[in-house]
Amino acid sequence: MRVSKGRRAEGPADGGCTLACPPLDDASRRVPSERSAAWRGWASHPKAFAMRSMDMKRISLCLLTLVAAAWTFAPAVAHPLKRSDIILKSAISVDPDAQTVTLPLHRGIAHGKTVWYIITDASNATIARKFGVTFASSIAQAGPAIQHASRLGGLPSFDGAPDFSATRTYDASTDGFPPKHATPGGVGDALYSPFVRIDGIAGVLNAPIIATGNGPFDVTTHTNTEDRVLAIDPKRKTVTLLLVKGFHDGKWVGYLSTDASDPVAASVERATYVPRLAKAPASSAVPIGVIVNGPRSGAHEQGLAFLALNTPLGSDATLANASTLGSSFNVLASFPSVAHPYTENGYSPLWSVEPAVYTSKATVAQKTARITRFSSLLLLANTGAISGPGGAFGPAGFTVNCPVVAILPDSY
Repeated sequence: MRVSKGRRAEGPADGGCTLACPPLDDASRRVPSERSAAWRGWASHPKAFAMRSMDMKRISLCLLTLVAAAWTFAPAVAHPLKRSDIILKSAISVDPDAQTVTLPLHRGIAHGKTVWYIITDASNATIARKFGVTFASSIAQAGPAIQHASRLGGLPSFDGAPDFSATRTYDASTDGFPPKHATPGGVGDALYSPFVRIDGIAGVLNAPIIATGNGPFDVTTHTNTEDRVLAIDPKRKTVTLLLVKGFHDGKWVGYLSTDASDPVAASVERATYVPRLAKAPASSAVPIGVIVNGPRSGAHEQGLAFLALNTPLGSDATLANASTLGSSFNVLASFPSVAHPYTENGYSPLWSVEPAVYTSKATVAQKTARITRFSSLLLLANTGAISGPGGAFGPAGFTVNCPVVAILPDSY
């Protein structure tokens, strides 16, 4: 895979957020069917698918201090992303090479304890513009998958929250996917959902909780942070997360993957397992194509087998190794409007996962090509070159919360 180095987009010079309002913590296609059962059985049973003298130490410490300072205050480098390519306008920094995105961090309460969350989408266009997040009216249709947050001392008090104390695992099978064993690191309680109605805020927000407690925060083994959290600074109110790379309409895009309604998917995505998301109606989600057994070598790597066998999927994500962590390069069926970001265009951050498996009818050329458009998946399905794990290509019966961040350079 070709990587063009030095692409980083920065926010304001003071590292602040360009929101037009104070942060919330300021005190003043197809209906999922029986394929859901087929996915769970398939994921649970791999055989069902072949699928460094003291002076030197002082010098070293000085150098480390200088390097850390240089990193903290480093300006945008030679080829930054254009701000117009950053869909999530509140983003402070987007670095495709490091595979990171830094966002504003908000404080809240859940079950009487401190939680920390981000905001990526809003169902109300005025609120989306106000907070510099993506307009997605569809999340208001999530109905029973929407939680409530009241106000307590000026902070949102969420009905539910995730627990990040468990250890995320991914033990690849011979075929990579499905795994021998996989467990999510974060698990939401019965009331938790990233989609929330906060008293005093119009509409619904996509506001995933990504850390709990008052610190210190574990950003290496993630015992109190989501598995994609790489750095967190409550004083500056920023958080850096691992970026995911994929495609939409032939273009590279970057997005986050914060929640999933399926535990295996949550492990793969380094996301929080949120059972309540399973209650979201089909109308609130849009399709995302996930290649299962795509090419694992050459210039066109893609798919879950590649991710599991050719990248350190079983390792914890840290700021040090973020650039080495892979993506399965999923294919998004819709995308926010760049020209008209606050008009309705059918975009949703909630994706209905549609796994694609190459069949014996697929040609060598088809199996070694990278799919970058959802329409191409549909064409391949029509010819029998791909199918779903339990039959026809279509929804697997679970969803993932993957808010879009940016359009990435074509050289990736």
